Amino acid sequence: MKVLLVEDDTQLNTTITSYLETKPFEVTSIEDGEEAIDLIDKNTFDLFLIDINIPGINGIELLKYIRQTNIHVPVIIITASLEINNLTDAYEKGCNEYLKKPFHLKELEVRINKLININLPSVKFSDNFYYCEKNKNFMVDNKSIEFRKKEKRFLNILMDNIDKTVNTQRIIEYVWENEIKEKYPIRQLVNGVRKKLPLDIVKTQIGVGYKIEK
Repeated sequence: MKVLLVEDDTQLNTTITSYLETKPFEVTSIEDGEEAIDLIDKNTFDLFLIDINIPGINGIELLKYIRQTNIHVPVIIITASLEINNLTDAYEKGCNEYLKKPFHLKELEVRINKLININLPSVKFSDNFYYCEKNKNFMVDNKSIEFRKKEKRFLNILMDNIDKTVNTQRIIEYVWENEIKEKYPIRQLVNGVRKKLPLDIVKTQIGVGYKIEK
């Protein structure tokens, strides 16, 4: 999971980065709002942690910029102040959480995990196509793609092992749930799935199995 941290307190920036990198997070940490704009234009992030009072472009304006292109990605605003105007403005511009300094790193982790479980698609393949871990659904333009039961089980086992090839026999045992295999070849199932997905993410490793690539 890719996180962009924008915090001009160098010590706090380093502390947050070090803590999150012990978890399943890949952190890009910077101290300037204008640099953040440049990174946002060139990269995709799954979560933003933004201090309000940063050089260049302040955190509220940065939040506004993010929401112009992505209304779903979670954003946590960090501040040393709880002035009502800042609080109101941050929520009006679309922040998900508002965290006041000083705070415990565990509190930050709890808030992040809450947002991930509620809002964050687990794996994003493009701006409008992602896999939602909470509902085990593939989504396009925020609408669920409909799959038959076996197709869905096939996709679920691949997503549980994303970027790893899953052995064909293991797939068959899982998808057909130890039933006698019908006259429904796995290749036919895979072709049907591929036709429903907007991108070619299901890859075949000949003689071994299948995998989904990010």
